[in-house]
This record gives sequence, structure tokens and C-alpha cells, in this order.
Amino acid sequence: MDKLIGNAKIVGLGESTHGSSEIYKMKNRISRYLISNSDFNIFSLEANMPESFRMNNYITEKKDNPKDLLEGMYFWLWQTKETLDFIDWLKNYNDAYNSRIIFDGFDMQFASGALNQIRDIYTQNNINVDEINELEKILKDENRGQRSYTAKSQKTIGNLLVKMKQKNVSFKSPEDKARYLQNIRIIEQKIQINSIVKRDQFMAENINWIMENNKNPKLILSAHNYHISKLNSERMGYYVNEEFKNDYVNFGFAFYEGTYSASVDRKIGTFEAETAPPESLEYYLNYLNKPIFIIDLKSIKKENNPLAKWILKDILFRKTGSGTDKNKKSFKSTNVSNSFDYLIFINESSNSNLLKQYN
Repeated sequence: MDKLIGNAKIVGLGESTHGSSEIYKMKNRISRYLISNSDFNIFSLEANMPESFRMNNYITEKKDNPKDLLEGMYFWLWQTKETLDFIDWLKNYNDAYNSRIIFDGFDMQFASGALNQIRDIYTQNNINVDEINELEKILKDENRGQRSYTAKSQKTIGNLLVKMKQKNVSFKSPEDKARYLQNIRIIEQKIQINSIVKRDQFMAENINWIMENNKNPKLILSAHNYHISKLNSERMGYYVNEEFKNDYVNFGFAFYEGTYSASVDRKIGTFEAETAPPESLEYYLNYLNKPIFIIDLKSIKKENNPLAKWILKDILFRKTGSGTDKNKKSFKSTNVSNSFDYLIFINESSNSNLLKQYN
């Protein structure tokens, strides 16, 4: 692993679905190695930033319940035994080595966590919270994502956020002040999301913030393959790569067949994944008859071996995500070699283990 990572300070770990147990276990294994052996000190997830940061109450301060904190991160994706096992490992590692490995997020699809943390600062400073209540009413933050706000609403929200930035507030530390201002920025981002592309740009911005606001940062990013991809300007990984260049290394993941946890037609549970079709990358890799292996795409590109040229071209590649639309194609033409530095192939996927049952 050391030879693959080199001196990189950011390692992106992808996933071809949001619900494959073997992929999460491998990502956890790589993360444990990087933390234990290569001084990586931050783990950041494709989840809402303020709510994710609260997990440090458990792993560094031994407060709160990790299951409750995971549920507070909204999506079922993280409410799994695989995620909980890794969080418990982080806590135990911090306890055993008197370390402070930080847990964070870089998404901004919800504003309520940021609002609650800002409200706490107001309360600590005996500041009236009426403007926070007003902002909360305007945001109507019951739903995620690419929600449009009128120009009038955006102006009103912007004025309230400017007031929050200018408040005479006392903080326990410079870090608390930076987090307060970043929570305001999360709300600014939230009201501007109008596409998946904009969301990826903001996620990259938040990764920059994490790197700038932590001491000697070495960061593990966990997100879908298509977010960590270096391929084009629609993806978070593209902007991370532009900013950090050789300091960013990423691993894509792929599998041939099996099951996965997903949300289909608003039903959350276990579903059969589409078996990799002929002409897909996973179909060809399955012929190697190995249960799991890693492909060094960087070396293949450098060597320009004619026997490997097929892997350097656009090819069908799994893009399932959380399975929210059963009519959406599971495979998409992708230049995998330009998307990732390394690809980890797993022959068979099984569903991640959800912490609770859904109807």
C-alpha cells in the first residue's frame, strides 16, 4: 500500500454502489492501514458536514451514541454495521494511542445541522435566536438536495447569514470560530445547489477547507466512484486533483455480480445487482477468475502495453449509486484509466448490513 500511496496527502476511496458490504470492508481495511501506518489523521465521508463532525463527540470525547449520530446523518447508506464497526475502531484507536483522528463530512444537502450548531453558539453567548428561527422557516429543510430558492428568498437568507458572520461572538478556540463560519458557508452552499455538478464543486471546496483547517492534515475521502473520479469537471475528484495534483491518489471499486443494499421505488432493502454485461470492464475482469485483486492503472498507462490497451479506452462500467431509480442504467461508458489511479475488483458483492429494518 505504501508504494501505491507514495507521499500523497489525500486518498480517495470510491464505491460502485452505496450498499456493497465487501467494498465497505475493504475501504475500512485500507483506512485502518493508512491511519495506523501512514499518519493519516482525518476520515471524511460523502455525508453532510456538520452532522458528520458530531461523530467526534463519540470517537474523541466518548460522548453520545454512535447509532444515533449515524441516524442524524440522514441517509440509510451510513446506518450499517460496516460503518459502525469502523467508527468503533476509530474510537478504540484514539483511546489506545491517545490520538485524535478526526471524523468529518464534506456534503451540504441539508442546512439543519449547521443551523443547530450556530444556534448553540448563540445560546452560549446569550444572543437572541430570532434570526435563526426566521432562517429556519425560510429554508424549510425537510428535504435534501437540489432545491431551488427564489431570488427573493436567496437575498433574505443571504442578509441573515451576513448578520451571523458579523455577530460579536466569543469562541473557546480559533477552531470553534472556523467551524462556526464554515457552518454558515454550508448554508450558503445549500441554497445554491441546483445540480449534481454544483454539489460536486462545493464538496471539493469543503475538502479544501478541511485541509486548510487541520494541523498536518492527511485525509481519507470516502464517496461514490463518480465523485472521487479525476476524469472531468463535473466531478469533485477533478477539482481535488486540480488543487492538490500528486498529493491526491484515488481507488475505484468494481464488482461482477451479487446483491447490494439500495433504495428502489422508496423501498430500502436488499436487491440483486445487475450482472456485468458483455463488453463491460467487470465482465472481462471476471474471466481472470480471482475473487479480489487490484489493477495499477497508473502503471498500465505509463507502460502503454498493447495487450492492455483495451482497459485504456472508454468501456461500460458500473454506476449504480443508491439504486434510487430502477429505470436508470446500471452501466455507463467510462474512461476508467483516466478516472482512477487504481481499481480494486471484487468478484461478488453482498448487501451491506443495515442497522435497522425498513418497511
